[in-house]
Amino acid sequence: MSDSVTRVLLIEDNPDDACLLREALNEAREAHIDLVHVGHLDEAAKLLRQETFQVILLDLSLPDSQGIETVLRVQDHAPSVPIIVLTGLADDNIALQGDIDARILVRSIRYASERKQAYEGMARLAADLARANRVKDDFLSVISHELRTPLIAIMGYAQLLEADLSGEATSEHAKAACVIRQKSDELLRMIRRILEVVKIETGQVMVVPDIIDLAEFMKDLSKSILVAVKKNVAVEWECSAQLPKIVTDVTKLNEILQNIIDNAIKFTDEGRVTISVRYAPDTRSVEFTVRDTGIGISRDVLPVIFDKFHQADSSEKRDHEGVELGLYIAKKFAEMLHGKITVESHLGTGSEFTVTILDRLPANGDAPHPKDQRQTNSNTTRKWSHAQ
Repeated sequence: MSDSVTRVLLIEDNPDDACLLREALNEAREAHIDLVHVGHLDEAAKLLRQETFQVILLDLSLPDSQGIETVLRVQDHAPSVPIIVLTGLADDNIALQGDIDARILVRSIRYASERKQAYEGMARLAADLARANRVKDDFLSVISHELRTPLIAIMGYAQLLEADLSGEATSEHAKAACVIRQKSDELLRMIRRILEVVKIETGQVMVVPDIIDLAEFMKDLSKSILVAVKKNVAVEWECSAQLPKIVTDVTKLNEILQNIIDNAIKFTDEGRVTISVRYAPDTRSVEFTVRDTGIGISRDVLPVIFDKFHQADSSEKRDHEGVELGLYIAKKFAEMLHGKITVESHLGTGSEFTVTILDRLPANGDAPHPKDQRQTNSNTTRKWSHAQ
């Protein structure tokens, strides 16, 4: 036991029992236990408000309190202090019973004291971690906002340079302006994702359900993806000719698919990325699939690809830049929409991500479901592709 003194409060109305207990501790030669004795619960309550104790020894039968009510009242006054109950009840699970064995008593006090110290240590650690996490979130939020303002100015000037040099597409200046704009776009996306992660982790993201036309949604998505298409990579879209209208958060659904498709294009040097969608009436769910012919993901990396700041390219030489928050955000948003994301992949042959979301409102949603506007699913599939 450490050299620090363990302060023990004994709440016992029988002076003889209190004397026997003190003698038992003396026989055990525990000089590091400071025993303070009171005979009534009201006295104990007053003392607990004024002083600090590591352990409480409690008799269940007191002049001003009886039975389990005694324990509950003591806990109200000292919720973090462990209580050792002294009783004649034949129940080893709740108390020390019968004649007091000095060694058992000392061991119980030592265990209770160490447990209290461990609890307080864990509480301090949890508070420190929570404080550090808040500082991290505040730092990321402030820095991201501060970076975004000058970056938008850089992007504006880069676009002006590109416009002025549009007739000189082969000049070094025109190429430099193009690179500035592209890198600025990437940095802005990175900043926005960092801000989105901060909002997710601080509980600032809300689900806003709405009625969306899946066919129109996919058309708009394909137009936005066109900008990100690389040379030697074709993007193909396979959608049913008749897709229904569904209820979901269109902004978050768009973010989920944008991030997954961007990731597929990023890790595909040549080949194709195929996006398909189908509606399952029996489960009232929508399934989006994104397949690529890229580098693939090794089996040992698959379990952690949705973690923050983890890149699917786990090699020491990272050929693909980025802080890798897209898949983390996609997973969190999918869960908010009562859905999930699964992935299958093999090194060298590509990956397949499947996003499944439910076509329904959360339990507390009030918006009407567009049943009268729903169309039946069709086996007819429309295909179109974009490539550069």
